[in-house]
Amino acid sequence: MPRTIALIYLAAGILWIFVTDRWLAWLDLDPETLQLLHTSKGWLAILGSAVLLYILLRRHKRRDDAAVSALLESQREVQQMNAELEKRVVERTRQLQAANRELESFAYAVSHDLRAPLRSLSGFSQILQETAAEQLDEKSLHYLRRIHDASQRMSSLIEALLGLSRISTAELAIRPVNLTQVCMDAAAALRQKHPDHNVQLDIAPNMHVEGDARLLRIAMDCLLANAWKFTIKAEHPSVTVGVQTGVTGGHIYFVRDNGVGFDMAYANKLFVPFQRLHPDAEFQGSGIGLVTAQRVIARHGGRIWAEAQVNEGATFYFTINAPLGSPATP
Repeated sequence: MPRTIALIYLAAGILWIFVTDRWLAWLDLDPETLQLLHTSKGWLAILGSAVLLYILLRRHKRRDDAAVSALLESQREVQQMNAELEKRVVERTRQLQAANRELESFAYAVSHDLRAPLRSLSGFSQILQETAAEQLDEKSLHYLRRIHDASQRMSSLIEALLGLSRISTAELAIRPVNLTQVCMDAAAALRQKHPDHNVQLDIAPNMHVEGDARLLRIAMDCLLANAWKFTIKAEHPSVTVGVQTGVTGGHIYFVRDNGVGFDMAYANKLFVPFQRLHPDAEFQGSGIGLVTAQRVIARHGGRIWAEAQVNEGATFYFTINAPLGSPATP
């Protein structure tokens, strides 16, 4: 705006001098009258300049006042929006805390009110199998075994649900974690649990992250158990745990197997509780494992996704967006 005022002032001055000088020359007056008119012209130029500057500056001031007023109004709106947002955050935090308390109460009820009857059901059916086997025919024994197995599966499912609820509410203890060692420990537990399933395992060395060691162990237990389970029919089962560099330069970790894989058309069901892509009779499971892994990764600020082909294995990728420790090298 100051540049505009200066240009207008310059243009008006040049126009005034040019027009008035031409007009005085055209009149062909005597020198005394001409000097008087030149003096008057100067005073008129000063007066006109003052009026022009006053008008332009007043206009500039009105614009400034309007801009300041708009800025103050915008600041008031932002402050009001911030205050409303803070109130919403406080209210949502209160609602979340209430929901967490309800979830904890539900978990407590499940733990104490449902597991006890299941233990009784499982225990009494086991006792009947052991003590009354001679008095029961094969069909009755078959039903007892099914009752016992169903109660065991229900108990395992309840334990998985309780574990999932604890992951959602547990406080994170962030510290440097050797993810390679975590995977090795998880794999050792799986080998002990399934001694007849000889899996060729390759775990990348020096994978270091920052996270909660306990929760990361749960996530790796779930991902490796998933790979272990779906390679049961492979002729030469193999599982690889590694790390690669993403497009943005971050680390992407993965668990790859050469098992049965799955159709990518159903990939959206992978991380939904109780959604399973294979029949329970073929591959037993609770439908909670991958959901648990996803919940752990999400709590570490990362994400998890999968790529697979039917009968050609599957790869589960995940990121951990907590501050990274030493660079991971495959």
